[in-house]
Amino acid sequence: MAWKPKLRPGTWVERTMFESRAFVALKGCAAQVLINFLGKRQFMRSGKKGKKHYDCINCNELTFTYLEAERKLAITKPRLTRAIDELLAKGFLRIEHRGGAYQRDKTLYALSDEWLYWRPGSTVHRRPRDVHRGYQNRKAGMKARAHLRQGTS
Repeated sequence: MAWKPKLRPGTWVERTMFESRAFVALKGCAAQVLINFLGKRQFMRSGKKGKKHYDCINCNELTFTYLEAERKLAITKPRLTRAIDELLAKGFLRIEHRGGAYQRDKTLYALSDEWLYWRPGSTVHRRPRDVHRGYQNRKAGMKARAHLRQGTS
């Protein structure tokens, strides 16, 4: 079994982050969701005596599910979607791996420093467009069924 560091009781938020234009412009529960993402970071102490520093070891593998948001923060699915879209647009997050609901595959997010370059009216990242599954072409399906009906009559 691999060693896993414990989550600390608190989290660290840089002053440059919470005083930035991007953070101040966050709407709704986006700031609350960002703080929860920051709280999921795990740090490992490294360096020699006197020059110790902390390195984030999971900054590219953060997950936050709809169920977790609903249970911990009482945030509904549409509100969480809007919050994550806003964090992507302002450069706080980026999507590392896109998960799927039916495969029980979680989306992996990474923390990003691109919020430093955000300006009002600009968008840093966008959520990739949803891939439609299932029946997609109604007209083609109707033609195929009509053809089958004619052949069986």
